[in-house]
Amino acid sequence: MIAHIEKYFKGIASVLLALTFIVSCTSDKKKEGSASEEFEEAAESVKEQIDKVLYEIPPPSEIPYIIQSTGADFNPNIPNSIDNYESYTISQHKAAFNLGVYATDIGYLSSYGKTQEALNYMDVSMKLSESIGIQDAIDLEVLSRFEQNLSNTDSLAIIIDESIKNSDDYLQMNERENVAALVIGGTFVEGLYITTQIIDTYPKDILADDQRMTILAPLISTLAKQKEPLGDMIALLKSVDNKGDWIEATISSLEDLHESYETFNPEEKIENDQGHEVLNDEVLHNLTEQIASIRDNIIY
Repeated sequence: MIAHIEKYFKGIASVLLALTFIVSCTSDKKKEGSASEEFEEAAESVKEQIDKVLYEIPPPSEIPYIIQSTGADFNPNIPNSIDNYESYTISQHKAAFNLGVYATDIGYLSSYGKTQEALNYMDVSMKLSESIGIQDAIDLEVLSRFEQNLSNTDSLAIIIDESIKNSDDYLQMNERENVAALVIGGTFVEGLYITTQIIDTYPKDILADDQRMTILAPLISTLAKQKEPLGDMIALLKSVDNKGDWIEATISSLEDLHESYETFNPEEKIENDQGHEVLNDEVLHNLTEQIASIRDNIIY
């Protein structure tokens, strides 16, 4: 189980991430000579950043394991409400980011067997895909298999990982790398949000701090290891063309978060069974608040 937890952030991208990477490819192909050498170099830079981040994010099939390992009850307040999706359709940037957010939420819902809710989230995700203009590239066969296996975690894991394995090939064949980068950004932020919320809202009146720490230590350790992936995520977003003020502000907030990570080092306390100190760590509290603020800026 610890091995699964160590690879959590590759899984937190969620079950729909496979779909979002597939749809990040459009039916339009690059026309020879249609882009300048400078444009091609910029596009290649984005692809390289995507490859680096994807290398660090484990398979989405891992998400059920991390949640199951904590024993945390389902929290209906964690997923971003599907009622918000229409407000994202007026901005491609917001739509792409929140496509990633909903992707992660589908993983969270599926972990608790919330099949109908997960399908509802898939429905609004499809609508967001349409608003971005990437719906034509959806692999309907994979979508059908996904729907049929929502209640079968093992089969679902195979389908998801299979789709992710092919996603990089799709990205190399299309000119929607910027959209893919924003979707990844949404999954990453939502992954951090779900992680910190599980830690922050874990029942405090049932177990002593040291006992809670025994359960949450792998999750906190994984959170602590996100400093480098977060830096790569920032670099990926910086490589996006025509970012605009909203994405620039998001990047700035992520850079502030990255600075906060400099003083977040719970490993020694975890090893010394100092659960009370870790769970009441001011840096952990600040990280939780910063991540929630960044996430609020994305979904509202």
